Amino acid sequence: MGKRKSKAKPPPKKRMDKLDTVFSCPFCNHGTSVECRIDMKNMIGEASCGICQESLSTTITGICQSPV
Repeated sequence: MGKRKSKAKPPPKKRMDKLDTVFSCPFCNHGTSVECRIDMKNMIGEASCGICQESLSTTITGICQSPV
């Protein structure tokens, strides 16, 4: 009698890399002054500079939500 074939384990899922949340400002060129926030409930992303008070907000599209 032969052995049963063992079932191959599925490959591990790839985790998405964490995104940066602090950037340099494109308006005043001050390093690490722009903070980004993502509101997943309302699907809105916001970036604001703490030095020159510039801000930008936009709707979020196309994000795949994977379990972490």
